[in-house]
Amino acid sequence: MTTMSREREAVASRFRSDGIAHVGPVLDPEVLAQLKVGAVGLIDRFAGPARANADYWNYEVEGAEPVLYRIHNLEKQDWPQGELLHRPEIAAVAVDVLGTPVVPTAFALVLKEPLRAAGVPWHRDRVNVPPHAVCNISICLDTAGPENGCLEGVPGSHLLPDDADVTAVRDAGPRVPVPSREGDFIVHDVRLVHGSGPNPSDQWRRTIVIEFADPARELPVLTS
Repeated sequence: MTTMSREREAVASRFRSDGIAHVGPVLDPEVLAQLKVGAVGLIDRFAGPARANADYWNYEVEGAEPVLYRIHNLEKQDWPQGELLHRPEIAAVAVDVLGTPVVPTAFALVLKEPLRAAGVPWHRDRVNVPPHAVCNISICLDTAGPENGCLEGVPGSHLLPDDADVTAVRDAGPRVPVPSREGDFIVHDVRLVHGSGPNPSDQWRRTIVIEFADPARELPVLTS
């Protein structure tokens, strides 16, 4: 067994037990740089006509510009780097942890604007699927920690019943932050109880999130 295969097996094991695993860097630096350029271009559009685009999810702030927090249906946006979302090395991570063939079923750019972004309420992405059936891969475009609202989760919560009380699970913990560096991948089960804090820092936190599932599985469309 090669060193790489041992590392992949360790990631898959953590995913199955904890519902979340830090993968580390996967993409070549050049590919990551292109994705960052594409993200900047998409975000900049929010200052213009894209503000009326229903895929640009934002919230109002009294006396200030709206805060953009997500660009949904990322694969449908007109940006030159969009084809990079289908790189085989991304899907390979999902294959490792799910143990099945996979297809991407949702794409988004999740944003934490410096100094203004609020926290993400604790939630579960889906509960209409069994554990270990659907995952989200986060491609970290920026270094993230508690200081700028990194991902936090409750390990093992993906195994809880569908009707588990998210707030009670969060409060019972343990709440574990998942710091990451630019270029890292984080993979989590869509059933995981997770959230994140606000971003009071002067640093962006930008993450491309891709949901993967077995192509034989039908999934309801995600809404805000």
